[in-house]
Amino acid sequence: MSLRDLGFDALQEGVYRSLLADPLRDNSTLASLLLTDETAVRNALAGLLALGVVEVAATAPCGYAPGDPEVVVGELIERLEQETLRRQQKIGGTRTELAGLAAGFRHDARTVEVEHITEPERIRERLAELCFFTRSSVYAVQPARASSEAARAEASRLDNRSLGRGVTMRIIYDERVLRAERTRARLGERTASGAQIRFLPGPLARLILLDERIAIVPSDPTDAGSGALVVHQPGIVSELVGRFRQLWDGAQDFAEPAGAPSDDDRSVLRMLASGLTDELVARQIGVSVRHLRRRIARLMDELGADSRFQAGMAAARRGWI
Repeated sequence: MSLRDLGFDALQEGVYRSLLADPLRDNSTLASLLLTDETAVRNALAGLLALGVVEVAATAPCGYAPGDPEVVVGELIERLEQETLRRQQKIGGTRTELAGLAAGFRHDARTVEVEHITEPERIRERLAELCFFTRSSVYAVQPARASSEAARAEASRLDNRSLGRGVTMRIIYDERVLRAERTRARLGERTASGAQIRFLPGPLARLILLDERIAIVPSDPTDAGSGALVVHQPGIVSELVGRFRQLWDGAQDFAEPAGAPSDDDRSVLRMLASGLTDELVARQIGVSVRHLRRRIARLMDELGADSRFQAGMAAARRGWI
């Protein structure tokens, strides 16, 4: 880890690491080691004092003594984490305002209850835009219709972005998609990332529900080229949400392919075993704490563990970590 991520400049980091290696070094020795002059060293020491990682020590050759890194650098990390959390909360709070600005730019202010979009590229753009503002849930029904590699990659990107924010994702697939081994593997990766997947006998009609507020459905289910309808009307959306829940209750759970855990799962298990907090682990792998805890619960279930300690022991026995 570079200490510059915590507010050190390059010289301050060099001085601090040098003092940790030998607290008896004086300014002249530090300047020689770091290829600078004593004035720069004194300025760096003053900066380290402001950061709180050294303290004035009359008996020390350079006039300062380094603090215990586990304590003083740990405090810096905690302050940075708190500041990052505040920034995340502030950024999250601006999503609502951004949605209003976007609506104003389109001059619809959400007064249009049903949008009809025909161009495939525009449909993808609109879906990406709506997913950006999704905060709590994505429900979808996916038929067994062939799609391009580009379309699958874009869908995966949007799903991963939503899952990374802790959005609840439930997807019902036509059971015919399970015939392809490649598709089963892709669905296994999706569930490993936190999505909940079930399947039903087809044929199924495509449906996407965002935050139980917006629905995207085909303009004509029998004509793939007819475009899509983006529905904002609460009564219609509510009926579609009810329909989705009925389908979900009657669907079968997707069984993930057996095998070794993903690299991300291994990383999670290793970091938990090292004693890192959920917040730190979530930040390391780039997901929300809520998403991480769902992943931990899944891993504990796979390992047959009732506690994280038991999960760590079981993972070690299996050679996962």
